[in-house]
Amino acid sequence: MKLSVDEIKERQKEHSDEAYKSRFRKGWQSLKESFIGDFINYYPLQKAISLLPFSLRGKTVLNICCGDGFEAEYLVKLGAKVTVSDISSEAVKAAKRRCPQVKRVLADAENLPFKDENFDLVIVRAGLHHLPNPDKGISEMDRVSKQGFIFIEAQKNFITKILIEIGLAEEYEESGNYVYRFTRKEIKTMMKKLKIRNFRIETVWCRYVEFLDKKIYPFLNNKFCLLVFKLFFFTFNSIFGYWGNTLTVVAWKH
Repeated sequence: MKLSVDEIKERQKEHSDEAYKSRFRKGWQSLKESFIGDFINYYPLQKAISLLPFSLRGKTVLNICCGDGFEAEYLVKLGAKVTVSDISSEAVKAAKRRCPQVKRVLADAENLPFKDENFDLVIVRAGLHHLPNPDKGISEMDRVSKQGFIFIEAQKNFITKILIEIGLAEEYEESGNYVYRFTRKEIKTMMKKLKIRNFRIETVWCRYVEFLDKKIYPFLNNKFCLLVFKLFFFTFNSIFGYWGNTLTVVAWKH
């Protein structure tokens, strides 16, 4: 039976609440430093921010679908004044634990409780695909941002379709939500609808895998291995990055 929008959101909220409760019930344990794992984890975010025509120092930034606060923590280190929001109360608690400097708001990304142009920038990473209507989430990001917005999500193309078919990519997540993937054409149409002329689309093969970060990368945890990995990473993506699994959109208004 097809679930209603409200039922999808409630299921997502319950799943996230339980996931973060379980994580802290077991005690918070940060992963050991992994040069390669950290590079993969931070690269899409660092690349997106590097495309902005302005610095984030002193800027007000809203991080929707904030999860455990990974992005928020990084943004604070860049000097931004960060507010986190999520439909899950346990998620915003987790983000606050991780980064006490942030403000937290319990909010539905499709109906943000903020005034128009309330923040300089709005950012989301791997959160829009949880929403019943990702387009509405992007419209809300546009509405409450003054200078621009960033989203980092999955790209839809013939390769990702093959990966789904052979079980190397997910079509549905544990919470039951469909994993929405964006196309370049769809993004361009969306930007035209929002009347945004200034934007960049970047795609790359880059996926963080916890198993590799815990079990494999520690054995390669030195600067030489990182250098070799980066050489492979950038060479591979210079050839095949157009069809990459990760799609980044950076839009600015002025």
